[in-house]
Amino acid sequence: MSLVGYGPRMPRTVKALARRIARRPQPPREIIYLVAASGAPNYGDELIARTWLQHLARTRPDADVVLDCHTPGQASIMLHGLHPRAMFVDTLWRVCALSADRDHLHSESASQEQPSWEWAATAGSALGVEPLLAEGVDLLARASVIHLLGGGYINAIWPHHLALLTAIAAVVRKSGARAVATGQGLMPMSDGPRGEALHAAVAAFELFDVRDEESHIALGSDSSQSGDDAWLALAPGAPQVYTSPDETPSGIVLCLQSDLSEHFAHEGNTGVAAIASWTANILDNWGVDGREVTVVEGIPGADRLAFDLLGPRLAGATFVPFLQIWRHGLPAGQDQTWISTRFHPHLMAAAAGASGVALVSEPGYYSTKHCSLTDAGSRWTIARDGLATPERPTAGGFSPADRAARVSAKSAVAQRLYPA
Repeated sequence: MSLVGYGPRMPRTVKALARRIARRPQPPREIIYLVAASGAPNYGDELIARTWLQHLARTRPDADVVLDCHTPGQASIMLHGLHPRAMFVDTLWRVCALSADRDHLHSESASQEQPSWEWAATAGSALGVEPLLAEGVDLLARASVIHLLGGGYINAIWPHHLALLTAIAAVVRKSGARAVATGQGLMPMSDGPRGEALHAAVAAFELFDVRDEESHIALGSDSSQSGDDAWLALAPGAPQVYTSPDETPSGIVLCLQSDLSEHFAHEGNTGVAAIASWTANILDNWGVDGREVTVVEGIPGADRLAFDLLGPRLAGATFVPFLQIWRHGLPAGQDQTWISTRFHPHLMAAAAGASGVALVSEPGYYSTKHCSLTDAGSRWTIARDGLATPERPTAGGFSPADRAARVSAKSAVAQRLYPA
């Protein structure tokens, strides 16, 4: 029955009907619960979180979307307004941090001590274990889907992050919600009891999608492989992630990190000092003047150290801070040659057609990451150690066909999870 056209003199029977309709319980709002390594900030992690929030704004604008991340305050500033019903919490990440504290206090080999990842499973799925997190745990229990966003943060480098997986698995086994993971990089993978716990947790996921062949082989039939989640940022209809062509520099672009570099060595130096000296050597071999160079930050501050160490060698270079990239896009295009230790600048610059060298700062971690891109079609050169002296590459990045294939594969996963 339509109520249109009735004013203050609405018949009593119709008024009563209207009151009954207003009092009728509404179906519960869908809660989509995202878990991400967001807020540090880190270009790749923030790009992935932003991309999924923007996707859900198009496909699930009326859902309550929760982003559980380790630094929700900063994440809420950077990602504000991307989804009309988004909120930012740190429930699972606090459980994860508490589980790490237990590892420090107790030996995992003590027979009387519950493994930290098992404690995390209980703390994340049951009220009362951590009373200060009660509201967050209750919200988690009401989620329709729990979605572990992509990245390379669940592995043996950060073993306590296993708690995220075990907690999610425990929640969905109890609540009946769907657990999904996309774009995961698990290398180097933990072995022993932690490895067994990881496999057991993955079994609770409806979809566990990975970005590299090694992770896919390790999980076998329990996983699919569609590549990194950042490919979704390049899907048709997604907001622009690059600077405009007239603001995109030509020449050499550097993205050089200081973290996860202690095993990199060059000419007696280690860490970021070795990365800086190696880069100076390559620029000398290529005959590059400092005025031809642009330096970009993937992590603010941490990615300026190499630039500062290079000092006069980069006289006249342009420095682009993270905040400018975040607000205005990555300055990547075809008329460039990149040297990047970081993975997501490799992906996005190669997708824009830039040539480049991927420098492996941490073997076993970045080697897998960068090789996943060359396996997918990136024509970048991979320099695996400080002994490499690559020629200046000119082959470009991804071909249009390879880029389209990767975007299509990731878009298919997004469509499967959240059909429009």
